[in-house]
Amino acid sequence: MSSFHRHCGCCEKTKMGIKNISITFCGGCNPRIDRGSLAKKVSELMVTQGCTVVFNRPDADFIIYISGCSANCAWRYSKAQAAHIIVAGAAVDSIAAAETELVSKIMHRVRDYLERLENGVSK
Repeated sequence: MSSFHRHCGCCEKTKMGIKNISITFCGGCNPRIDRGSLAKKVSELMVTQGCTVVFNRPDADFIIYISGCSANCAWRYSKAQAAHIIVAGAAVDSIAAAETELVSKIMHRVRDYLERLENGVSK
């Protein structure tokens, strides 16, 4: 396990204060990845880092969209305007990854976003 997975408090120390991170799912009609297991692992790691994790909430401060396949329905049908990460099948923000690497890729994307937010860069 990499050192990143230890408590870094990145959600706690962000000046802008992300309060809620939503994990939002597609309907699951064509799953190519285990969405539930992925969400559970990401949620557990986010909580240990000081974040509050909610599910399927468009009003969250940050959203992790998890779609089981490349159709990307979790994001496609969302009307939310929050900053986000898109997991569509075995890809994070359109970059292919092995299913075993998805948690790590998601956590790095969240951390990168929080660091940019803390430094005053919104995107």
